[in-house]
Amino acid sequence: MKWIKRNRYIEQYEYNSCNQHGSRYKKLISKKVSAAKLIAEVNNAGDLQVLALLSHHLDTPIRYDFSTSPQTAYIEVVSNEQV
Repeated sequence: MKWIKRNRYIEQYEYNSCNQHGSRYKKLISKKVSAAKLIAEVNNAGDLQVLALLSHHLDTPIRYDFSTSPQTAYIEVVSNEQV
């Protein structure tokens, strides 16, 4: 089973009138979002069992990619805290 993790910072801005520096937007917050993708090969029964249990507990669908070789199944999880 493979685990791919990405972090992204999402910034929220608020519209302001121009200040002395010419800035029109004021940054309110910068949230960190973590996204993880768990990938298992379809021919590996043990990894598929683990993926199915995680999918059930996290209430996320299992997606299949039959265009790759070997064929894979994966789930994606997004969190605003550490994954």
